[in-house]
Amino acid sequence: MTTQPDIHIHNTNFDSGAHVWRVLATFLAIGSLVSLAYGLTQWGLIEIAATGTSAVLAMLFQLMIRNGFIVLGNGPSEDVRIQEGRNALKAIAGMIQAYIDHSSLLRLVLISIGYGVAFVLLRQTVTWALTIFTNIWMALAAGGVIAAFICFPTLFAGLLRAVRTRTVRTAPAVQAAPVAKPDKAA
Repeated sequence: MTTQPDIHIHNTNFDSGAHVWRVLATFLAIGSLVSLAYGLTQWGLIEIAATGTSAVLAMLFQLMIRNGFIVLGNGPSEDVRIQEGRNALKAIAGMIQAYIDHSSLLRLVLISIGYGVAFVLLRQTVTWALTIFTNIWMALAAGGVIAAFICFPTLFAGLLRAVRTRTVRTAPAVQAAPVAKPDKAA
């Protein structure tokens, strides 16, 4: 009978307790933001709630990209077209950054106007979303979903990848113990 070796991995750079607290703090912060927006909406201050929430989401998205929380995957792809698409998106992002880095003042103003339009569209979307909350529990649930996307971006991508996978994975076969052969000399 073959035995599997015990594998022990000790990562001194990762404190699981601290990670749990960061995840919990993220859920509480986003839940509080959405609850506050819901409360402001109930008091007739939907414009303030939508603008504040949109500003937080826009800045959070920028910071997550800048700090590497949102990245295009580098792992091997089962489909060459997906990998080519990722490479194209990375190249486009690099070109846009180089374009911004070497822009004139007029170009920066036009880019800022585009950002403003995108922000207004985000704000309108948030305004619409705030009107569908019928109670605080729906607001907290929406906050939980947003926090889950923030804390576990690879979780949802992995779930979607698992749904699209066409291969069937089966459990490994159990290896039987070798049978002793009778000695011919006997």
